[in-house]
Amino acid sequence: MSFPSLEVNRERWNRMLLLSYWALFLISILLECMFLFVTEVSTKDFISLYIVKPTIIMASIVLLAEIGVRFLPKLQDYVLISSGTLLASTAIAIHSSLEYLLFFLFFPIMISIFYFQYKKLLYAILNTAIAIAFLFTNIESMHQGMSTVGLLSMICILTAYSCIAFGTIARGREVLMHLRTSYESNQELLVRNIVMDKLAKTDALTDTYNHMAYHEFKDNLVEQADNGRISLHLAILDIDNFKLINDTYGHKAGDVVLRKVASIARSKTGSNDIVARYGGEEFVLLFAEKSFQEVYDIVEEIRTSIAATKHEALKSLTVTVSIGLNPYFPGMGKEAFFQGADAALYEAKHSGKNRTVIAASAQVE
Repeated sequence: MSFPSLEVNRERWNRMLLLSYWALFLISILLECMFLFVTEVSTKDFISLYIVKPTIIMASIVLLAEIGVRFLPKLQDYVLISSGTLLASTAIAIHSSLEYLLFFLFFPIMISIFYFQYKKLLYAILNTAIAIAFLFTNIESMHQGMSTVGLLSMICILTAYSCIAFGTIARGREVLMHLRTSYESNQELLVRNIVMDKLAKTDALTDTYNHMAYHEFKDNLVEQADNGRISLHLAILDIDNFKLINDTYGHKAGDVVLRKVASIARSKTGSNDIVARYGGEEFVLLFAEKSFQEVYDIVEEIRTSIAATKHEALKSLTVTVSIGLNPYFPGMGKEAFFQGADAALYEAKHSGKNRTVIAASAQVE
């Protein structure tokens, strides 16, 4: 099973691992220099065998690893595992008399655990097995100094350590799978909640907000307007002679007209504005962060656009709307805010229709 999340920050971790190789290289040089003062080997021979030679070999290995990481991005994990094997093998070969250094052979296995991938762990185990075979075949002191029992013990320890590494990776992948499943479940639940919330606040016919959502938005916006944080305007839009449309052309034609009127209103308003179906053929529009003139121009554009739109469901006839507009003044209250716009709509209806009338309170102001 693929785990794309395992690739997160992979290059950064590989870079840190490579930096640790450089650190190990420098520490090994420092340690060799310290042993120079306590060794029984002649200074010349010690510098040649234990400082110059390993320094050249290990520096070459780390430099090759650096090149591999830079120019082989798809193989850099394997490059680092191989480099770790070579560094450990070099240290063991140089100091073959120090049996405890054999545990350095576990180094590539430790590195492979970083990647939480079985194939890379198997590659590290293969590297380690090859290194053991090479060292015991080609380093005479190791071949002579370790008995068959010792070698078998080393292989058993390597096997046990490999099993632990497999278990660690299996546990890590299990936790990762659980986290991914939990994340996907939470995401699915979040999306479902968002969809349900949208459905609860949306009018199914016109795809505008519904009556309930309008009141939620209005209460919040009025509170902000009372605190002087925003400017607020309310327009109530009513389709003229809508009952006649339903009686003459049928309710399906009336639904088509409602959807078209709502679409025009939504297309003319901004992202901070609210368009809601208040009921029947009536829509309410809340405008935030706009001047009175900007709002008036928008509702007039909506009205004229609707009046110019022909409807196939009405045999290419047009419909008109009447609009009542009321700006909010701090302290007005939400009831007076709506009643002012509703009174302006009533006047628009009874003074000829197809017009926008401004609330009396706004005209006084």
